[in-house]
Amino acid sequence: MFVFEFKGITVKLCFSFFAVVSFTCLLGGNSGKMLVMLACCVLHESGHLAAMLLCGCKPEGITFYGGGICLSGAKRINSFGKDVFILASGCAVNFALAFVSCALRGRLTFFAQTNLLLGGFNLLPSGCLDGGRLLDLLLAPHKAKAVKTTFALLVAALAAVSALRGSVSVSLLCVLAYMCLSIFAA
Repeated sequence: MFVFEFKGITVKLCFSFFAVVSFTCLLGGNSGKMLVMLACCVLHESGHLAAMLLCGCKPEGITFYGGGICLSGAKRINSFGKDVFILASGCAVNFALAFVSCALRGRLTFFAQTNLLLGGFNLLPSGCLDGGRLLDLLLAPHKAKAVKTTFALLVAALAAVSALRGSVSVSLLCVLAYMCLSIFAA
């Protein structure tokens, strides 16, 4: 891991981030599409950053890792409303950009699709994703964990059904593995 400071913000570049990007390119990934996906991730985190700054919260760090990009701020120094605003702002940016892209282009572009998928994925009730963290804010800890576990079981059932039908989605299995790890690691 490579760590450095930039204007008081700790930046971490994990090997896993570059490994995932390289592996995707080796599998025949389109480099133009990869850049669009990375740009959408940066825009998502920019939404969180803008909300943090509006709420008077200074970001502490940004981490580039195999799962994407994660912006971190001081824990629980904000009010409940500000915390919800900060957590929801990344997905809101993705959904707004998808809408604007569709409105301007008159069709569902790859940029719009990526923003919709990224915003929706981040709302999943799991681990350190925005949806999981929002659940942690909104519900008592045991109820939040119950919702996360139930959702992981539903994803596991979907994966099992798709495997029985002869089609296994690698993406679905990766999401399931991430969700289970995040539930049991907490």
